[in-house]
Amino acid sequence: MASRILSDPTRDEMLTALAGADEFDIEAAIYWFANDWHGGQWSNLYSALSTSPYRPGLSESGCPDEALDCYDTLMSNFVNGGAR
Repeated sequence: MASRILSDPTRDEMLTALAGADEFDIEAAIYWFANDWHGGQWSNLYSALSTSPYRPGLSESGCPDEALDCYDTLMSNFVNGGAR
């Protein structure tokens, strides 16, 4: 079964899911999750991506290793078949 997004979470919903984690890890995970799963410019995820304070470095092509636990949390909360 292919993974698919279950909902279009808002930034606040993602922050709630990641409460208690390191701020850098949260911001990186939200950025990359939104980048990977947004449904276009009118979606909540696109809004979270475009307003994110996190800016990846030029050599980054995905979520940094230290933020993968947070990314996995977002996957398990908002994606059907939530494995990375």
